Amino acid sequence: MSKGYYSILFSQTTTNLGFSLYTMVVISFLFKMTNSTTIASMVTLISIIFRIFGSAILPLITIRLKLHLTIIISQLIQMLLLICLFYSLLRTYSNQTLILVFIIISCISFFNGWFSPLKSAIIGEIISPDKRVKANGLLSTVDQTFQFVGWSLGGLIIAFLGEGYTIILTIFLLFTSLISLLFCLPHGHANSVIREKNSPNKSIVSGWRYLFSQKKLRTIIIMDLIESWAGMIWIGSVSLAFVNEVLHKGESWWGFINGAYYLGSMIGGFIIYKLSERFQNKLINFMLIGAVSYGSLTLIYGFISNSYLALILVLFMGPAYILRDLTQETFIQNITTEQTRINIMSARSSLVQFIFMFSILAIGAISDFLGVRLVYVSAGILLLVSAIYGFSQLQFKKKVNKPISF
Repeated sequence: MSKGYYSILFSQTTTNLGFSLYTMVVISFLFKMTNSTTIASMVTLISIIFRIFGSAILPLITIRLKLHLTIIISQLIQMLLLICLFYSLLRTYSNQTLILVFIIISCISFFNGWFSPLKSAIIGEIISPDKRVKANGLLSTVDQTFQFVGWSLGGLIIAFLGEGYTIILTIFLLFTSLISLLFCLPHGHANSVIREKNSPNKSIVSGWRYLFSQKKLRTIIIMDLIESWAGMIWIGSVSLAFVNEVLHKGESWWGFINGAYYLGSMIGGFIIYKLSERFQNKLINFMLIGAVSYGSLTLIYGFISNSYLALILVLFMGPAYILRDLTQETFIQNITTEQTRINIMSARSSLVQFIFMFSILAIGAISDFLGVRLVYVSAGILLLVSAIYGFSQLQFKKKVNKPISF
């Protein structure tokens, strides 16, 4: 792997670790400030909305700026905004302070929406096609490991350091990410294709147009949209309700379930990394196997009531999800070109987050009226529908597709 790849790996790790801490700090601070669960829970919704906006307008930025420069600017602005947030946490409670905190959260989320599409596009450019499964596998393994650490130990870190010092830790993590990008990411290679000839309107629309005009890519996106509705099962309030109402366990088992899922994801990423050569030439087959496995395990999970069996199922869900997700990511990188990749990745990120946002809004009503068990059963059915659709389009109707270009 190149130096640029390890720069992205280190940047993703420190950024996501920092943002797991940042999210917990903001939710904790707002709850203490307002004593309102509703206001604290608005952090997730607002973050998703502004990440959607950020991803959607990203092609406008990359018309003129190279990918490596865009991701550096994004990290720098987020770091400065976190410094502003730190000083906001020091202020006494007032409506003005509350509004200021939400404005800062919105701006941070806007620029954070750039990271994932930029990362995927840069990996697609600096890593050769025969090594992309291995590269994405290592990225996922390391990322899942540090997110597990962040979400598992975040509460203890906040309790020990307090909100203010935890934000300082987050700022330091973003600073190290920024330094890595400045000195290690290749400046001359990524985004070498000239984009000035593309109008702003064409840059925005082209990604969305290609999402649905190229057969294989359209199939992946439709699968993404179906799976986004099912992603609501891992929202904290839903998984906690399932543990309490169906498994009849408390918060400690909620932690065990979350930990088992992250552990399974880490194991899955490591397996894919070690066996990348076997996966590389059969991306569609393994993507569909992962989709069927994940859907089946989720459906079974919705019917069981034994907590130990639930823990085992969740542990196996992790590798199934990672297998589907990583092969899907690599497949999109392989069928796009340097000219189209960032536009397509940005449109895909916006669309998936948009659907997920609506699933969050709907999940409370579904859970209250139909019960949390049916939420998981429905999610399992949706995931299997997605897999069956993928099989019908990608396996039973195979056609040769050229890489997508302008």
